[in-house]
Amino acid sequence: MTSRPDVTRLVLFKHGIAYLERSGPADGDFELSFRKGDMNDVLKSLSVGVVAGDATVEALAYEAPTDPDDELARRNLYLEPGEALPGLLTAVRGRVVEVRTADGVTHRGEVIGVDESGTGTTGVRRLLAIRTDSAAVGLVDLAQVRSIGFADDSSRSDLAYLIDRSRAATAGENRTVRVVVNGRADRLDISYVLAAPIWRISYRLVRKQDSVTIIAMGIVHNPVDEDLTDVELTLTTGQPVSFDIDLYNARWAGRALIEEAERGGVVPTSYGQAYGGADMDLPDAELPVLEVPAPVGRLMARSFATEKLAVTGSAGEYFEYRVGVPVSLRRGTAAMVPLVVADLDGVVTERIWRDGSGPNPDIVLSFDNNSGAVLEEGPAVVYDAAAGDGAEGFGAAGYAGEAMMPYTTRGTHVRLGFARDLSVRCGRSSTVNTVDTRLRLTASALVAEMRRDEIHTIRVEHDDDSETEVIVELPRNHDTTLITRAGYLTPFEETADHRRFRVTVAGRGVTEVTVGESRVLSRYTGYPDLTGPALDEWLSQRLLDRTTFDELSAVMAHRIRARHLGDLVEQLEAEREAVYTNQSRVAEQLKVLGEAGEEGRVRQRTVASLVSLQDREAALDAEIDRTKAAVAAELAAAEDQLAGLVRE
Repeated sequence: MTSRPDVTRLVLFKHGIAYLERSGPADGDFELSFRKGDMNDVLKSLSVGVVAGDATVEALAYEAPTDPDDELARRNLYLEPGEALPGLLTAVRGRVVEVRTADGVTHRGEVIGVDESGTGTTGVRRLLAIRTDSAAVGLVDLAQVRSIGFADDSSRSDLAYLIDRSRAATAGENRTVRVVVNGRADRLDISYVLAAPIWRISYRLVRKQDSVTIIAMGIVHNPVDEDLTDVELTLTTGQPVSFDIDLYNARWAGRALIEEAERGGVVPTSYGQAYGGADMDLPDAELPVLEVPAPVGRLMARSFATEKLAVTGSAGEYFEYRVGVPVSLRRGTAAMVPLVVADLDGVVTERIWRDGSGPNPDIVLSFDNNSGAVLEEGPAVVYDAAAGDGAEGFGAAGYAGEAMMPYTTRGTHVRLGFARDLSVRCGRSSTVNTVDTRLRLTASALVAEMRRDEIHTIRVEHDDDSETEVIVELPRNHDTTLITRAGYLTPFEETADHRRFRVTVAGRGVTEVTVGESRVLSRYTGYPDLTGPALDEWLSQRLLDRTTFDELSAVMAHRIRARHLGDLVEQLEAEREAVYTNQSRVAEQLKVLGEAGEEGRVRQRTVASLVSLQDREAALDAEIDRTKAAVAAELAAAEDQLAGLVRE
């Protein structure tokens, strides 16, 4: 069996996936070892191709996810620790063996078994009993045995299976994939993906007056259970889709349990869908053409040579850091590798205060990402060269603070807050004033528009002697507009969530500035809900002219009369219901009264009462109809007058 090709390339992605490439010669079969938890990804992605040579890849074989000891026990080949030879001979009883002893004699026969006999003070003696060719029983002292050979193919196959399963049992969490190669390959390439620790990045920023040197260090872990030597390492910012699927454990299709009928009944046949696949030739992927490396920082030139830095650039939809020199990682270790060292000019130190973050503003490094690289999110330690002795070099800089670098594409402006300025204190107080601005008449309601002005007073105090500038950030409300009248501060830039204002404060001084925001609010009043006091207030505020006021008052008067008439309709209908109830009661009395004598006289009075109730019901019906018509007329008059007013 040939040795496996070495890992030549390792690509690490930010979402916990590693892509590995192996390449090298192969003369016959070889094995790849993986952690058990990696097998699903291996079976999903493993690809093998012969690049040079006459070899062909016949198969990719791997161990089924079963317990090797259980498999040996099922075949009666499990050997207890310390009993390997007796156990093996017991397992091959009835088979022909050739036993060579220390004196050079070879004993041949069929195994009967292993017997033990006591020998007094010398301990237990074990004897192998075999049936010889002469049909005699031969005994061989196992202590004198130097080798045992198997005469039949079945026994040799069992021995090979025992060795194979024993190797699997002692492999722990590792699993083996056997690559069966027919012939010799001068170059054979292998690729696959595995779950891996995400690569991370940390930065060092050394500031000097109006420039900063940025040093990006990638933190990588060895994702495989072997030493990696001189591997091409690429760190990718992309996030291709990746998922887990159980391809390693066998999946069995469920089948119905059928019991035999006494007289051979017919069982219906069920046909399931058949799944199959064809072998595919995978084309070799072309490597992306990467851009020129970022400029090397002068301050760090003595620390990292140019050729050791990463080549950066776009690779399809992703951005890559391709480490400039081969990387070696021992099994179970991690390393920091230099990715980018670049000098960035035009760096400004700002003080930014955001309401709600405490009284002191942040000290902020503000610069454009002109490093030529996409900067991944990661911690950044800021060093101040001015804090050192002025000598050129990283060790001359003093610790200034820490920040979190956001994910930053090339050319994007970056602001990193790394400390607080305790000599500056900021605060905000606000007042709110709401006034009605105008009325609008719509088809369904009267809309009162109001202006809500919120006035912020920003106070900045400074304890040091020199003048300083503070950038104040206020939340940006997208439904407000800034008041731009004289005396109100305007922003110099806006973000998605904040507006930024510049405030200059003298040494040991105090500055107060005013920022105004205005918001338009609307209050809807349905015409049926109009009231006299509301109309009077709008008239006094001159939001209504006298003509509109009079016409709305007339509309309101029509609706008020319609409501009163509606109340009258309800009263009349209640009275009609009472009359109808009395009619029913009188009619029931007539059913039991006779026509002669005293009952006859009572009957006449009852009939007269019933007639009176019927007359009253008829009168009420007429009055209800007239009142409803009057309600409809008042509402129609209100609508007509309102429609004319809205059109105007």
